[in-house]
Amino acid sequence: MDHHCPWIYNCVGYRNHKYFFLLLFYSVAATWLVATTMVESVDNSIQYDTPFHVMFMLLFGETLACSLAVLVTLFFSFHVWLMMKGMTTIEFCEKSGQKPGKGGKVDFSSRYQKATYIASIQEVLGRNPLLWLIPVREPEPPNGGVIFEITNLSSVKKGWYQQFSDAGSGASQT
Repeated sequence: MDHHCPWIYNCVGYRNHKYFFLLLFYSVAATWLVATTMVESVDNSIQYDTPFHVMFMLLFGETLACSLAVLVTLFFSFHVWLMMKGMTTIEFCEKSGQKPGKGGKVDFSSRYQKATYIASIQEVLGRNPLLWLIPVREPEPPNGGVIFEITNLSSVKKGWYQQFSDAGSGASQT
């Protein structure tokens, strides 16, 4: 189990993680669509003689749409980061409560992190990229969602942000 989500009134876990991820993806797309398409209506209400209550509702709606779009985008970005790390929300919360290690940072690496980002995406969205954005379920993998491959963290390639920070500190890159 990843976590209990009050928005979908269900637990997010192995079998429905893709659907939760797609819910966030489509929510981001929808909120930004509303926010961008309302701009013209707000602009027209300011330029032309529009009753106050109509202008107020348009401005309120645009403000609400932009606020929700930013919040949902941040939440979605966090879950993309979690997916790339091979980590669940509960694991993130557990690691957030740890005391900082070397350099004053908490180690957010996961033993389930895949060697490539594509492999991490496939773990959640499935093997077929054509089905990634469609809410369909692929056939059960051989592990059945019970046994997962554990990655040797030293073999995981460093991300661009780690390479950049290592280059700045004079650390050797492998």
